[in-house]
Amino acid sequence: MDVYDIVYLLSNIFGTYTIYKFMSIFFERNELNPKLELIAYISYFLVIGSIHIIFSVPILNMLSNFILFFLITALYSSSLKLRVTAVVYIYAILISVETITIIMFSLLDLNKHAYSIDVDLILSLIVSKILSYTVVLVISNFKMLKTGIEISPLHWFAVVGIPFGTLFSTFMLMTESNNDNLIQLFISITILFLINFFVFYLYDVLIQSYQEKMERNLFKQQNNAYMKQLKIITESQENIKIIRHDIKLHISTLQGLIEKGNNDVALDYIQNIYHLASFTNEYAKSNNTELDSILNYKIYEAQKLGIEIKLHLNVPEQFNFRSIDIVIIVGNLLDNAIEATSKLQEKENIELSIDFSRNVLYIRLINSYSGDLIIEDHKIKTTHADKENHGLGLQSVQKSLAKYNGSINLDYTGERFCVDVLLYNPVNVNFTQ
Repeated sequence: MDVYDIVYLLSNIFGTYTIYKFMSIFFERNELNPKLELIAYISYFLVIGSIHIIFSVPILNMLSNFILFFLITALYSSSLKLRVTAVVYIYAILISVETITIIMFSLLDLNKHAYSIDVDLILSLIVSKILSYTVVLVISNFKMLKTGIEISPLHWFAVVGIPFGTLFSTFMLMTESNNDNLIQLFISITILFLINFFVFYLYDVLIQSYQEKMERNLFKQQNNAYMKQLKIITESQENIKIIRHDIKLHISTLQGLIEKGNNDVALDYIQNIYHLASFTNEYAKSNNTELDSILNYKIYEAQKLGIEIKLHLNVPEQFNFRSIDIVIIVGNLLDNAIEATSKLQEKENIELSIDFSRNVLYIRLINSYSGDLIIEDHKIKTTHADKENHGLGLQSVQKSLAKYNGSINLDYTGERFCVDVLLYNPVNVNFTQ
């Protein structure tokens, strides 16, 4: 094997990881066996590497890649149409990047700076692998933006800067190389590739940790809402049990008061019984458990801050929206409204209207705010100092709305902030996570 073959094998480790990332974009991995997946990609790397070393025929490499890509898609649950589409798109992107890179380096003619190595060919090989991963990164980032995940500039700098640093270091090493230091060159390039591999791996781990953190916060909020609702229901039922237990006593007491002409006392007594039967913290009483839970929880939290939420609620006991999406939409909108209102010197009311009519759910939320907004790229940014844990609310809402072809309209003229949300009740309730 010459230096090119060594670099090919090393770069193909990175290339195999890039293909795995491409497949993750097109296919769901929820029910996949990780060990089987790992074996499949290792087998791909070994087969492609062996074909290159033994035959070194470009057309054979191309056909082998195309066939192996399609075989890899068999790991994932999907239709034949999607498998073919994925393979064609992935292969087209990889070939395009590789062709452009080869043309670019042939024009630069960097071989004149090297002693005994085809710098153009080797650098084009390395650059094409890194650019291919960059394409995956950009496509993946569009998906992450929809989930409400934003990566800090420092992380982006690491992801972009390290590969370019690798290219520069590789070029400098090869321009100083000769037949006497090929082992050192091999070790150096290997280390550089390992650094890049682990940087991108850590980047993926970072993204996953962001997603898990968001999910934990969401489920924590949902659990708190359910616990609050359970407490409300339990206390209401206990009060009703007390009234039922003493119903004969209450009737006889009322009868005695009325017979003696103490009507005012009898009315006060009735009021006390009515107050006992209606638990004061049960603000939402639509019998729609998910919606009542999040509303009662958020209204209770708002009241602790001295904020009153005027609620108009007209919904059925059941609809086909997923409970987690209802929690995301209503919870995040109320969180933003409560936070904005809490910053005012004089606390004002929040108006919330939720209506279900003709299979459509309408939500309108109006609150006052200080008038200070940060708008970048037509998006409202958080004014909170801790931007890592804040500012994701509206993005999460938009992601949930997209599942129902819903829409959201924001109107923030003057010092009043108005949000209008529209969701279509789905017929099919099976959603992908």
